[in-house]
Amino acid sequence: MPVLISTAEMNELAQKLAKFKYNKAMWKIRQMDKEARLDMYRDSVGFDEVHTRFALPNKNLWITLIERKEEYSLPNMWGHRKVRWKYVEARVEPIPEPVLKDKQLAE
Repeated sequence: MPVLISTAEMNELAQKLAKFKYNKAMWKIRQMDKEARLDMYRDSVGFDEVHTRFALPNKNLWITLIERKEEYSLPNMWGHRKVRWKYVEARVEPIPEPVLKDKQLAE
């Protein structure tokens, strides 16, 4: 039976996760729920953002870690710059009802 948390608690959790570094945030998410699973890993959204999403079925949450592209060098002779991905934000939202029903039917 999933535990329901309020919107304020979701916002508080998102702010707490945003303060950590990327790997520590992933580690904390996995500790929150023993059945936590990785739904998508560094999936491209647009041209300058990647998302990593975890599903926590016992807490009825989706937690998305967002990284943005950061160019940090001078352009080379072709105009390309070196790029690194910087962890900037965490989003916490409830798992939508249709997704929950689909997952329960699959089990």
